[in-house]
Amino acid sequence: MTNTANRREFTRQRKEIRVRYSLLGSEEYSDAQLVDVSEGGLCMEASAPLRTGTQIYVQLLNINPEISGLAAHRTSHGRVRWTRDLGCLEQTRFGIGVQYTHPVCH
Repeated sequence: MTNTANRREFTRQRKEIRVRYSLLGSEEYSDAQLVDVSEGGLCMEASAPLRTGTQIYVQLLNINPEISGLAAHRTSHGRVRWTRDLGCLEQTRFGIGVQYTHPVCH
């Protein structure tokens, strides 16, 4: 079995910041927690699962604490590559892997 980290095209950076996401074409956003991020995608934890292949917008909030205003946020368009039930006892949590489908906007 191949190690997942060895198959990654981009290096991931652990960042624990708040994110919001919405389904493509929807104006309703849900909150999530960023786990890690790279040039090619991100992993987040959310309270609801998303189906593989679903297209979403993700807003990374306060990605750079030294900058204020809109420049501190990053919005990305991506596709859900996988969803996993994290098996948390206290609350339902899902790990969601997202691959960017368009360049990241700052």
